Formats: sequence, structure tokens, C-alpha cells
Amino acid sequence: MAENYISIISGKVAARVKVSDVVFIERNSRKLRIVTDRDEYSYYEKLENIKPLLDGRFYPCLKGCYINLEKVTSMSEQSIRFENGEVFNLGRENFIKAKQKYSCYLRKTL
Repeated sequence: MAENYISIISGKVAARVKVSDVVFIERNSRKLRIVTDRDEYSYYEKLENIKPLLDGRFYPCLKGCYINLEKVTSMSEQSIRFENGEVFNLGRENFIKAKQKYSCYLRKTL
């Protein structure tokens, strides 16, 4: 399977990021925040333009936020912990749905 890349072009940075390196993508007003294993990018882009590049590893835990289930290390007490040390907090309802999806994902990978 060919690797997909996200092109990031802003006034400060031009980069090509592997989709498999993405930990999570979060929309903040008109900007996207893309957090990877090593870096973090913030630039003006519509989430709708990125969605076609995301595959089954990504789960929309909020309206403007996708998490990479491969990069999650644990989920407890309404917090999602990722391999790179990032912690993402969710409300009760969204956390329950995300945890169920993550549990299904873990069962499939065993």
C-alpha cells in the first residue's frame, strides 16, 4: 500500500508529513494543528481537504479532531495518552465512544 502524505505549506514552513507519523489532527478556528511523533505544525487549511488522506487508523473523536488509534498508548479517566507523551482530554460522552472504538481496534490487532 502506498504511503499518503500531508503537504504543509505556510509562511514559515513547507513540509511533507507521512500520514502514519500523525498522532492527531485538531482544528482550531481556521487553522489545523497537526501533531506528529516529532513535530507540531499549525497552518491554515480546511479539515475537509485532509480527510480523504486519513484511513481506518483515524477516529473522529470530536467534530474537528481526529486521533490516530495506532499512536494511543492508553485511555482512562477521560484522557487519551499517546506514544509521544501528548495527553488529550475529552468530555464524558466523547470519551466513552472513543474508548469503545479503541477497544475494538485493539481486539482486531491481536
